[in-house]
Amino acid sequence: MPLDEATRRFAFLLQRDLRGFAERRSEQALRGEEVKFDSVSRIATTETLRGVVVERLYGEILATYAADDRIFRWAWAGRAPSASPTHGDVVFREGQARGVPQLAMSVVGDLDEDDAATLAKLGALAARATDVHERRVGGELQFIGLFERSRPSASVEPPASKYSVPPPAPEKRESAPPGAARTRPSQRPEHRADTQPPPRAYRSIPPIKELFEPRGSGSRPPPATISTPPPGTKLREPAREIFLPVATAALAALTRLANGYKQGLFVVTLDRDRSADKRRIVVQLVVVDAAGNLRALDPAADLIDAAAAMIEADRRDGNGPWRKLSARITPKPDGGATLNVDVL
Repeated sequence: MPLDEATRRFAFLLQRDLRGFAERRSEQALRGEEVKFDSVSRIATTETLRGVVVERLYGEILATYAADDRIFRWAWAGRAPSASPTHGDVVFREGQARGVPQLAMSVVGDLDEDDAATLAKLGALAARATDVHERRVGGELQFIGLFERSRPSASVEPPASKYSVPPPAPEKRESAPPGAARTRPSQRPEHRADTQPPPRAYRSIPPIKELFEPRGSGSRPPPATISTPPPGTKLREPAREIFLPVATAALAALTRLANGYKQGLFVVTLDRDRSADKRRIVVQLVVVDAAGNLRALDPAADLIDAAAAMIEADRRDGNGPWRKLSARITPKPDGGATLNVDVL
């Protein structure tokens, strides 16, 4: 069973983070550094050729791979449940929450070594590992996740998610004539498939419901009953594949309206005191421009549409009812950006 479609899609979304693991190992090799893992203390020590300690991290064996049998085993396969949580438990939960079955299986068969390494690194990223150390023991290859904490703490909230967004693609837009009325998404004419090129996968936005409440004379009808999520629903940040379209739209807006910006802040506030069909959202975009001035930008219609689509997709994904989402945007030299996301 090679890597399935869900795993490959997850790897595509995290390709920059996977590349970061490879670049980290290449830099260590150039500096002559070596990682040594002690199975007893579970400490991974990075040392130079002269024995100078560069870094110490906690290590946990996340998975093993038997090349002769082409079998990949996660660490929880055949293991009795433990009282204290492990980083492997986080991989299992994230695989279920993000719809990646191979991150939640016990055994994955018929994998070559490259696919096994990719799967192990995806699990490490899901558990927020700093790096992955590979070690051969006998005929097996062990994948050891390196973490800043020995175990995930249930009493401590997880840190804000960090997403890496590629540079926005250049878009050609026809300027509207002065005084032209802006139509709502539901009123826009459909384009023929033979005249409109297909959109990029991560920029596609599903249809959204009307987001404003029409005002008129007369008394308002009684509010509809607000559906509440199941009691066990946990509040978390949106999944990467759900958040990436709105992140790309926010980055494109910053590049278009404040080229050369130093830092940006993207905030989505959701009015949960109303029913779902009349719920309002507030989208804010603030930037520190190249001159160091703090500016508030007017969000474009495509950014508002992307935010509404994210809220609807996140609700279908089973996330808890968050009220506010904020993303701190730090530009990269290549035109992309790093976004630190938090929800309340």
